[in-house]
Amino acid sequence: MAIFQKYSANCSFLSTGYRGENGKVNTQYQNIIEDGDSFKDGFFVPENVFIIGTMNDIDRSVENMDFAMRRRFSWVEVTPADTESMLDELSCVEEAKETMARLNKAIEETEGLGSAYMIGPSYFLKLGENGGDFDKLWKMNIEPLLREYLRGFRNTDDIINKFSMAYFAQKEEEHSNISELTDEN
Repeated sequence: MAIFQKYSANCSFLSTGYRGENGKVNTQYQNIIEDGDSFKDGFFVPENVFIIGTMNDIDRSVENMDFAMRRRFSWVEVTPADTESMLDELSCVEEAKETMARLNKAIEETEGLGSAYMIGPSYFLKLGENGGDFDKLWKMNIEPLLREYLRGFRNTDDIINKFSMAYFAQKEEEHSNISELTDEN
């Protein structure tokens, strides 16, 4: 069973036709395998070996590999909400889960992004390393990532402002004294 987890995370299982001695193939390294090795006559994934891999939906550099994987595996989506239990050991667990949910809702509702760009609990685990400092997490990790996602968007600062309000649970009226942001890049 091979699992490939995509960030909005899809998992898949290696079909039985590719497992065990029936799935044996010769590789480019076949000639360097020593006599007596169980793989001397070809490589195969043993029945009792599980391969786990992860891949982010939005990694464009792996698009061709993604298609190859999709042909050979079935996929199951795993969302940040599905794995939020990773945060259970944090002293600020409830706030971390609520913040992640608010931010991901804003990301999911943003035209041009959507659910594939949601931020998973691994980012929020950094709260354990920084004493639960949500401001530091935003400035050092989350905002730079979101800015990278938004590269090329005309209204980057407006969208970042919307994400910031969601992250920090602020209402629109709390930002009414902020001058209008424009980003024409």
